[in-house]
This record gives sequence, structure tokens and C-alpha cells, in this order.
Amino acid sequence: MPLIERLAVIGVGLIGGSLARILRQKGEVGEIIGIGRGEANLKKGVELGVIDRFSLDPAAGVAGADMVFVATPVCTINGMVAAIAPHLAPGCVVTDGGSVKGEIVSACEGALREETYFIGGHPIAGTEHAGVEASFASLYQGKRCIITPTPQSDPEALARVAIMWEIAGSEVVLMDAEKHD
Repeated sequence: MPLIERLAVIGVGLIGGSLARILRQKGEVGEIIGIGRGEANLKKGVELGVIDRFSLDPAAGVAGADMVFVATPVCTINGMVAAIAPHLAPGCVVTDGGSVKGEIVSACEGALREETYFIGGHPIAGTEHAGVEASFASLYQGKRCIITPTPQSDPEALARVAIMWEIAGSEVVLMDAEKHD
């Protein structure tokens, strides 16, 4: 049984696409739903096998997901999590790839209802290229991923996010969000 049954990736570019690729390659994800605004990029993601299907509607795209990875620009993460929060299945874990953590973690934890969990993350990896075509399975190999738990973090949700990044090849470092920033 894979670690993630249904992964919703919001922002299927270099960061989100690369995570999807490595989890698929390792057999640790059942279905991958890509969510974004660029239909051409999402169609390309299906053609390349990065995602199984896509949605231009974030609320519809996260339906039934047990893990959501928000890989959108930092300034959009809080709003995106607030928008999808009412549509998340019980037990769903939401994490992000934003490079700023304090405000994001606080806002996103506050936006989610009971039985859904936010764990802040910052994979320290990238290239100068963008879009799903730039994604590759080994992007996170040997890179650090900082995870920013809080006293409110669910231990099981935290463990799932840490394991996901370890599977991707990252060295996971736990750090307070304020110290990170």
C-alpha cells in the first residue's frame, strides 16, 4: 500500500511536478491530481505521466485527497489553503513548498477545520526552469527539506510529511517556523 492514496498537487511545475514524479517512481502514491490555472501545462502533465488527471477548480481537485501539496507562489499559499479547507476529506494532510514559514503556518493552521492538518514545509531545491516539463524525479535527492511543526501539529500528519520528503531523497530537518524565517 502506498504512503499516499490520492495526492493533489496545486501548482504542477518544477517543484510540484518533481515531487509527483519521485513519489510515482517509488510506488508511494496511488493517484495524482494536478490543480492549476494553466490548462496547457496540466494537459502536458497528463501526457508526461506526471499527473493522472487535472482540475482547474481547486475545491474539486482536492476532493478525496489524503495529501495536498501546495506548490504555488508564497503570496498565494494562505489564500489557496483557506479556499480548499472546506473541501478537504477528514484526515487530509496539507503541506506546502513555500520559502517563508511563520505567516503561512499560522494562517494555514488556522484555516483548516478539525480532522484536517497543515504541516509547513520548505524543500530547498530548484533550478532556473519552470513548468511541468522542467520537473524531474531526482530534484530533491540529497537536498534538505525543512519542516516546521508547531505545538498544534498532529504527530501522525507530521510523520507522513517527513516520510514523504525522505522518500523523495531529502534530508528532513525540523525547525520552528520563526527560526526558519
